[in-house]
Amino acid sequence: MSAHEADHGGPQNETWPERDPEGRPVRFISREVRPRADEYTPVLVGTTIRLVPLEESHFEALCAIGLDPEITRFMPRRITDRDGMRVFIREALNARQSRTAIPFAVTLKDRRDPRVVGTTRFLGIDARNGRMEIGATWLGKQWQRTRVNTEAKYLMLRWAFDELGCTRVEFKTDSLNERSRRALLRIGAIQEGIFRSHIITADGRIRHSVYYAITTDDWPGVKARLSQLLSRPADDTA
Repeated sequence: MSAHEADHGGPQNETWPERDPEGRPVRFISREVRPRADEYTPVLVGTTIRLVPLEESHFEALCAIGLDPEITRFMPRRITDRDGMRVFIREALNARQSRTAIPFAVTLKDRRDPRVVGTTRFLGIDARNGRMEIGATWLGKQWQRTRVNTEAKYLMLRWAFDELGCTRVEFKTDSLNERSRRALLRIGAIQEGIFRSHIITADGRIRHSVYYAITTDDWPGVKARLSQLLSRPADDTA
């Protein structure tokens, strides 16, 4: 065996496998673990919205649109008052500090009206394995069933797959949340299973959680689908 072979753990020639037993590409080069420490406060800009790092300064704007208990009805813990919103924001910022989440405020791009219309985040970040979840998403009622949620998902998925090189982005939702389940299927996420008796909600209900995911294999088709949805007139995009 040559020194070159010994240094790299095996012969680097045409017999070296290029795909795993299930036919998926195998990468044999080291990859940078991402997101890096300097990538936890990105600004993602679309056609009608901007996703900006969530900050304490967004508190009043989020209270103005987010204290209706119906908005966070299917979240494990509803936000119903100002104290609850403070806790929500504080926990999000603490998670960013510990590098387990990347929380955003969703704002309108219009400079004449750059108001906050909701919030979303990456969470469950596993940088070593290129895996993240998109969740903790809610919008003020005025912006529900508009292109805002579709564009936010597109911006986040594009950043995750095209910029960070993620291999998988996950979603989970309450099994009773039919609107969320339809929306995830509509953008091309694949339902993978149901975690039974997964979460005890604030009102004591034992929630089943439905898991969905988009992988690098799925992303080209999902990206094309989202681009098509966002190219439609605004009223048809929700």
